[in-house]
Amino acid sequence: MDNEISWDPARMEFKPVSMHLTHEGGMRFTAKTSTGLSIPIDAHVHLGGEGTFPNPIDYLFASLGGCIAVKILLDLGDKGITPDVLTVETVATRRQNLPATFDTVHHIISLKVYCDEVTVSETLTRTMTLLCPIAVIFGETSQMTWEHRILH
Repeated sequence: MDNEISWDPARMEFKPVSMHLTHEGGMRFTAKTSTGLSIPIDAHVHLGGEGTFPNPIDYLFASLGGCIAVKILLDLGDKGITPDVLTVETVATRRQNLPATFDTVHHIISLKVYCDEVTVSETLTRTMTLLCPIAVIFGETSQMTWEHRILH
């Protein structure tokens, strides 16, 4: 697989990341991004949270799915292909000892797209192993698999 990316350098994501987290009381926090966006965070209910906002694991998997979807759209878009439908479903299992990271992470990507099966497979492999840094991290720390469904 070619590690060269033909994207315009402006699309590259090599900038440092910064985040500021503030405790808001109880088990609630607010994270502020370097662009000024606020992200509310609550601990899971069984850890003392109120369940009013997503917990850190919710955000982790939302970020994973979002990264995968963005990179799929960019890669297909570079080929002149725009899916009518794109969904990413993720199911993961946790290790039963500490650190309770993830044993398995499986993605089901569904697309309504007009292109050949090989193009979709290549795009997903590039996305999971090269283009989406979050997926690459999961692939290095768990058994990550994926499948796709082309909708008609």
